[in-house]
Amino acid sequence: MIQLPRLSQTFLLASMLLVILTTSLFASSIFIHNNAAYAQSSNTGFGETAYLALPNGKSIPIKYILNTGKLLGVVLDKSRATLDVILSSASANDNGNLTIQIPRDVIDNKKEGNADAPFRVHVDGKDATFRETDNNKTARTLSIQFGKDAKVIDIIGSTSTVQ
Repeated sequence: MIQLPRLSQTFLLASMLLVILTTSLFASSIFIHNNAAYAQSSNTGFGETAYLALPNGKSIPIKYILNTGKLLGVVLDKSRATLDVILSSASANDNGNLTIQIPRDVIDNKKEGNADAPFRVHVDGKDATFRETDNNKTARTLSIQFGKDAKVIDIIGSTSTVQ
């Protein structure tokens, strides 16, 4: 087996998920591979909810609002404390915005003294424009801008304590 750098492995997994979800009629399938968990979305409360499936059989709701395109799934790479959001563009002309509520046990970003630090966010591997719009004991909410052709949003923290 060929060994790829960690970033390439995650991008490859995310790309494979995108291909599977966009070419199948049963996109509600859940895929789990090594330290990564994948999920599909459903419509509820905060806009919509993607259920992050964990290797232990449990799932965690990830609430979001997407103004254009479709959220195809989410991928958690616990070893990198990274939540990858897989998107499908709805229009070739519209830039978009994703507002996502991230449970602190899924990923969080802390600095010395256990104080919150800003997440790092990439859209298709490049630094993204975003802001934190809400913050409480159990979740942090980010509003992330993305271009019309965006496929993957990486939300990068420092810890993941989900079991």
